[in-house]
This record gives sequence, C-alpha cells and structure tokens, in this order.
Amino acid sequence: MKKERIKYYSDPLNDDFAGTDIDTKDVGADYEYVCDNPLFRFGAFVLNKIIVRPLVWLFVKIAHRQKFVNKKIIKTVGKKGAFIYANHTLIPADAFIPNIITIKKYNYIITGPDTVSIKGIRLLVKMLGAIPIASTVPGFKKYNDCIKQRIGEGSIVTIYPEAHIWPYYKDIRPFTPVSFHYPVDLDAPVFVLTNTFRKSKVFSKPRVVTYIDGPFYPDNTLPKKEAIQKLRDEVYEKMVERAATSDQEYIKYIYVPKDSD
Repeated sequence: MKKERIKYYSDPLNDDFAGTDIDTKDVGADYEYVCDNPLFRFGAFVLNKIIVRPLVWLFVKIAHRQKFVNKKIIKTVGKKGAFIYANHTLIPADAFIPNIITIKKYNYIITGPDTVSIKGIRLLVKMLGAIPIASTVPGFKKYNDCIKQRIGEGSIVTIYPEAHIWPYYKDIRPFTPVSFHYPVDLDAPVFVLTNTFRKSKVFSKPRVVTYIDGPFYPDNTLPKKEAIQKLRDEVYEKMVERAATSDQEYIKYIYVPKDSD
C-alpha cells in the first residue's frame, strides 16, 4: 500500500483527517440561522436545485461511480420532515450527497462552526444548507429553533454522528448518542445513509455504493434517555451491517496509542 494511503490515529472519536486549517470563529446568538429575505430564498433555490444538484450528480458519478440503493424509501414519510444519519467518509462529496437523494425536499446539514468561518463564502455555505453548531449558550436556542423549524416545514436534516471525516474509511467508528435527542424531541423519522466501498477491475479507487435504510422511529414508550440510546443503537447497527459489504480498504487506518513515540 502506498505511504500516502496510510493514516495513523489515536482517538477514534476526535481525530480528524479533513486536511483543512480553518481559523474557526464562534457562532453566537448574532448568527442568522433562518433568513426569510425573498432574495436569499430565491438565490438558495437556484443554487441548490438548478446549479448544485446536477453538478454534484455528475461529480459523484465520475469521481466515485456512485450507486444509490433504496433511496426512494425516503418518499414513505410524505411531507413530514426527517433526519438522515450518515457515515463521514467522502471529501467533498459528503457536503452535497444528501442534496441529490431527495428531489422535492430541501436538505440541511449540521456542521461545525468552521464551515461558516471562511470569509467571503459564509453566505454561500448558508445558502447550501449548512446549520453550524452554536459555539455559545445564547446561540444554542436559535440553533435548536432552526432545526425544529426545518423539520416542521418538511425538510431533511442530515447529521454525521461520527463528527469528523475519515476519507474512505470502510468501517463504522464509534459515536455517542448525543445527536439523537433531535428526532426524539421532535418525534421525527430517521433514515440511515451508509457509504460502502467496492473493488473495481479498472480503477484503483473503489466504487461507492450508498445504502439508504429506514425509516426508524423514536420509541415513545421509553424514558427519553433510553429512547435516545435505542435510536442511536439501531442506526449504528444498520451502518455496521451495511459497511460489512465493503471489500476494499483504499486507505488503511492504523491505531497508535497517544503515548507512543
């Protein structure tokens, strides 16, 4: 295996291989999570539906030879809003793939504050559906209200529970149940998006086969904490099941303890 295809990690929950060096700014109560300006809404529609969607579809077909399995299942929730939980494995495709699996619904993505920290493109990123996690306590109310509004209007909100990107990682990393309170609080359905990697007889890079599973629903008969944990476990188990179909390790990840030389 080529040297550049080996990465070393010591913390599966917090190590990140995005390769960016962004001076992250705080996202506080002054951040406008929901913009009702007609010009902004029109620009977001044109950008997402007319410009970005066809370009992303073409990109994933060429760069990843991507195949989607069972994406029509999202239609089963009708006009109701829903969450998608996905494994975080593709740069830059993860930022756009959810937009091309739902034709009628808008898709929004929970991101870190770094995505809206780059001067000059904050508005563009916002138009593309980024919902940055608030960095301050006052900002969290607006952040949570935004998610509630998006689900209430029938949109999709995508969450990467692994939090950090590991390109072409073929397994599923452990993740906490922290983000699963959203569908429990809002009684919203959940879908699971799992990218898997298949060997090619022609190309060195694997083909990406993306599975969509669900919907999973919060168990309202359980106490909230248990319902959150149950939903997390169902999503995790489905991801692990799908990831097991990967048959190419394009990038090898090697564990090295933090106290190693």
